[in-house]
Amino acid sequence: MSTSLIACAIDARECAIVRMTKFAENKYTLNRCKTLPFDLDHLASVKGIRLLNKLDNHLNEWPNDELALCITPENYLPLPASFPANSSAEKCLEYCRIEAQHFLSQPQQYDCDCTAYGMNQNGAYEKKMLLFYPAESSRKVLEQLTASRRLIFSSTPQLPLLHLSSFTAERQAILEIEKNYLLLTESKEGRIRQLLCREVKNRKESEYFTIKELVENPLFRETRVQLTGTLADRAMTRLIKKETSMTLKPLSIPPSLFITNPDKCSLSSNVTIKAISLALMALDGQKRFTLFSD
Repeated sequence: MSTSLIACAIDARECAIVRMTKFAENKYTLNRCKTLPFDLDHLASVKGIRLLNKLDNHLNEWPNDELALCITPENYLPLPASFPANSSAEKCLEYCRIEAQHFLSQPQQYDCDCTAYGMNQNGAYEKKMLLFYPAESSRKVLEQLTASRRLIFSSTPQLPLLHLSSFTAERQAILEIEKNYLLLTESKEGRIRQLLCREVKNRKESEYFTIKELVENPLFRETRVQLTGTLADRAMTRLIKKETSMTLKPLSIPPSLFITNPDKCSLSSNVTIKAISLALMALDGQKRFTLFSD
């Protein structure tokens, strides 16, 4: 029995909508892919309603399909934590609320991604990584797009990209360089092994701290790092290669994944990769709770 859904990814450059079908274990069909030239800032601007209506119209091509959504935030505030092992989603939500009250001065203004962190563990507690992010802009988009359809999953791109690591036996390393932050993750088998996040004020700081983190963490020399983000342009790529002697590659789908009709879209587009990874995660039944927005 096959299952289909729509996945929409919105990053700091553009939007991507994909419709995917899962027809067997780890086998998927890409039915449709469309990229739109506006980002979260555009959607949150005075012209945002018009653009949201345009995005909504594209989603309405499949009125009966469920929706998964991921939005790249303006920054992240990571927090390692430990929760009782085998906690239910409801209990994790409760624990995250408690952590937010201690960690944030205005917790009601944030949402959070929560995922397993570190090596597989056996014991009374399990390590988690909480990624808090400002929620105002993304909540406006959610409110508009879910008015007439069922939302089954929402997050930042980090959880869907992390899910990609479950399709390969190799380590997955992703370096995201945005205007306000750089985020470096190393994951394997669907778990974050290492996460480095730093806020930056300008491009010079992005260059300095990116090179510093890569040079000081030899683990990333063992894994070919995937590069993405608004500032991950040709000049930045050349500089990183020159200063670190590392080989970088674009954000990509693991070659072990079986997806029919890959010609439906350009797999060189970062936002398309995010939308596909989101669809894969939602189709595989990975649900996510939303903090502070109920």
